[in-house]
Amino acid sequence: MTRYIVRRLLEAIPLLLLVSLVMFFVLRLVPGGPLAVYARGQITPEALAQIRVKLGLDQPLIVQYWRWLQSALRGDLGSSFDTGRPVTVEIGERVGPTAYLIGSTFLVVLVISILVGVLSAVKQYSLLDISTTTLTFIGQALPVFWVGLMLILIFFSWTKNPVTGKPLLPASGMSTVGADFSIGDWLSHLILPMTALGLGWVSWYSRYLRSSMLDVVHEDYIRTARAKGLSEFKVVFKHALKNAAIPLVTIVALDLPVLFGGSLFVEIIFSWPGMGRLFYRAVERRDYPILMGTILIIAAMMVVANLIADIVYAYLDPRIRYQD
Repeated sequence: MTRYIVRRLLEAIPLLLLVSLVMFFVLRLVPGGPLAVYARGQITPEALAQIRVKLGLDQPLIVQYWRWLQSALRGDLGSSFDTGRPVTVEIGERVGPTAYLIGSTFLVVLVISILVGVLSAVKQYSLLDISTTTLTFIGQALPVFWVGLMLILIFFSWTKNPVTGKPLLPASGMSTVGADFSIGDWLSHLILPMTALGLGWVSWYSRYLRSSMLDVVHEDYIRTARAKGLSEFKVVFKHALKNAAIPLVTIVALDLPVLFGGSLFVEIIFSWPGMGRLFYRAVERRDYPILMGTILIIAAMMVVANLIADIVYAYLDPRIRYQD
């Protein structure tokens, strides 16, 4: 398994190089550019030309890419066209908040999805199954940005704390400005963004797991496990869920980068200081170094997520073996 993991990581290197090459040229095909921000102000053509030379935009695209690649291989992703700060510093300051938001949401989504999906399959056509099915269909249909805005209206604007008279839940930032660090304060700021980001995924994963569980619970080995006198909990969660979760692992691995896309809207709506807001600002200002750094991180996330999925496959199904 170790050699397999190393081989997969080595195979990812040319893939990331190809991604960087394609995205480098695609980004520069987008109308406008970083100099458009300067052109709107009172700036002379001579000064604009100097800025172009300073940013290296006067060179042919292949030369620009080669210089960027040489620096990237040394761990230097360049400097932001907007702020002038190193890309690694800009992204590094925002990785933590985004990882906190996505990681917390992902864990809660998995726990709730597993419980809802398993209970719906075990209690098929019951009131619980019908209710959760209805709610999950509604959850799948609601866009992230609309859910976020409704949560702000309900829990920040309309609903007040009966004791303090303040909004029931905060609607912006990771913590209260000027307040001392508090776990409760951090969690209260996390509730609304996590709900907005995770609602649709809970609906999707629970429905998918329910369908997969229904294919498993009627298999012969499940009836055999019950005939041996195993408790219903062990039958469902140890035998049925372990096999039903294999297709879900594939979906989850592919959806991790998509989860980052959803966090972009959430971070903008809730003023969350993460990579989503940084990426949005970079798109507005055509900040190529920031965009390239962010896209590379997303591509690397995709590679790592698929590798983790392969490892989880081997754990869930002993029949799966990878050739070293």
